[in-house]
Amino acid sequence: MNNAVAPAYDLEEDYSERRTGERHISVLRVGRVIWDGNDQLCVVRNLSAGGLMFDCLYPPTIGQVVTLELRSDKQMIGTVRWVKGSAAGIAFDRPVNVEAILREERSSLLRVRPRAPRFVRRGTIKLIGEGEPIMGDIIDISIGGLSCRSEEPLMRGEPIVVVLEGVGATNAEVRWVKGDAAGIRFDKPLPWRAFQEWLDQAPRA
Repeated sequence: MNNAVAPAYDLEEDYSERRTGERHISVLRVGRVIWDGNDQLCVVRNLSAGGLMFDCLYPPTIGQVVTLELRSDKQMIGTVRWVKGSAAGIAFDRPVNVEAILREERSSLLRVRPRAPRFVRRGTIKLIGEGEPIMGDIIDISIGGLSCRSEEPLMRGEPIVVVLEGVGATNAEVRWVKGDAAGIRFDKPLPWRAFQEWLDQAPRA
């Protein structure tokens, strides 16, 4: 993907002028930005009711309509208004409730809990538990966990170490098992820059 060419004027300054009067909140949230069938990991740095600013490896072009997902139940649609380097600013199609977007949701009565955006990529992981290390094939992955099919059965609640080439090793726990598939939650989020690059290079399913 090619980076958009920014106009000669200072886009960030222009954006600041246009958002005068808006309550703009500085944040650092990892999300998923989607357009034309492609998706990337992005980092949202500023958010208001009318728009936001984010960084990603290959920003969309000015005028592109994008969907940005911060969690599985938090999606926003907007149009790219400016691009500068790896940063882009979008204006939402309709105003959003900033407090609701940033609020950390708890499990509902239906036991459905919003989760970090998932990316469908192909790749292998090494799973290290009490026995010999085994390999697994990734089904989907987020900065906070993944689902996979493993060579040998895993047990729910089992503590393991997940090794993802190019990203590193992280402590984790098996959260669910269904047949040969298992869901794994990381104890800590993956380092986002390394994960961003891994996503860009990994084959898409």
